[in-house]
Amino acid sequence: MPDNSDRRRRRISSIAAAAAVVLYILPLVIASVFAAVEFLRDGEGFAALLFLMVYGVLGGAVVVGVLLALRQRLREIKGGEEDAAAEY
Repeated sequence: MPDNSDRRRRRISSIAAAAAVVLYILPLVIASVFAAVEFLRDGEGFAALLFLMVYGVLGGAVVVGVLLALRQRLREIKGGEEDAAAEY
């Protein structure tokens, strides 16, 4: 059975990967939403506004998906599912 440091290492690497994705996507989403608001205020560029809003929604979905996957992965590590599967 793997020791606690193995589980700790898995937790840290999972959190680091999720943080890297979120820190990459989140500023892009925020910038697109702010740009969309500016386009909306100026009343111009419906196509650009639509693109920016779709980009913001899809980027937000990526962030939510990554956080949900991280939560599931941390539960798997805590429950020892990977360790139990390694026995077979």
